[in-house]
Amino acid sequence: MMSRGILVYKSATTELAPGVDRFDFFGSVVNDLFCPMACERNVHSPGDFNATVLSQQLGAVGFAAIKSSPLDVYRRRTDIARASESSYLVKIQVQGESLVQQLGREAHLTPGDFTLCQSSVPYELHFREEYSQVILSVPQALLDECVQHPYQHLGVRMDASVGANGLFTQFVTSIAGQLDRMDGVLAQRLEANVIDLLATTLGYAQEAQKRDLIASGVKGEYLQRIKHFIRRHLDDDRLGPEWIAAAHDISTRYLHMLFESESVSVSRYIQQLRLESCRAALMDPAFAGYSVAEIAYRFGFKDASHFSRAFKSEFGQAPARYRKESLS
Repeated sequence: MMSRGILVYKSATTELAPGVDRFDFFGSVVNDLFCPMACERNVHSPGDFNATVLSQQLGAVGFAAIKSSPLDVYRRRTDIARASESSYLVKIQVQGESLVQQLGREAHLTPGDFTLCQSSVPYELHFREEYSQVILSVPQALLDECVQHPYQHLGVRMDASVGANGLFTQFVTSIAGQLDRMDGVLAQRLEANVIDLLATTLGYAQEAQKRDLIASGVKGEYLQRIKHFIRRHLDDDRLGPEWIAAAHDISTRYLHMLFESESVSVSRYIQQLRLESCRAALMDPAFAGYSVAEIAYRFGFKDASHFSRAFKSEFGQAPARYRKESLS
């Protein structure tokens, strides 16, 4: 794990190691810096492996800026058994792309995005091109004090364009660019600011998720009420988006939005219900005394020829023929 000194600046580059040893040298650096893990050469990495690692300890929070050739990283249970302390690793993508996997989740990071990993849980990192990341190492106990259930974010992409995510990554990235010019007093103050902003960012994401769940529940309730309303008024000439919206005191735009999850428009949903009701009636001996046109009219079709075309398009047969074969 990273040391707990107030201010310890280190840098390492594979240029200091012979070509054949560069990858092993990089592996030993990141193992000492973070926690035991397995680094493996990536098939997309041509020629010599190159990497630069800058690190700084800001109080209890470790900062690292890493840039390297493509590689794959695996934090396995055997590696976890070699370290007693648990920490959260905040991985911020600066250049290139990466794939972070933990708890069965996948976070595809592009510049500005970040995700959270926990060192006591297995994870994988995959870099298929040259990349650079800024990584924060935060003791688990410290973040658990500031954020409720931070493990909810493990392996989840925190999109730079959503909420305070972009503000957080910009702030941390700007600090990482000045690691070699900080004194102890500034480092301590920045540590508090970083933790506070991280807690604010994750807390906002959790609240947004709660709001989405509540909104989803409200939308689901509205949708069921509207569907019930449509079924009760299939024979009404007024049945359409405008009348339905007015009857429920919502805009037609919001009504159409509710039906986006149904993969069908409001008008198409109404037509499908009407056609299905007519089909059921044509198959029911109880309606034998009704003509096809009367059944169509009963369920909201006011034009017999339009009904016949729509029915044939939906069920493959004209309504009269469908009725004859069904009843026989």
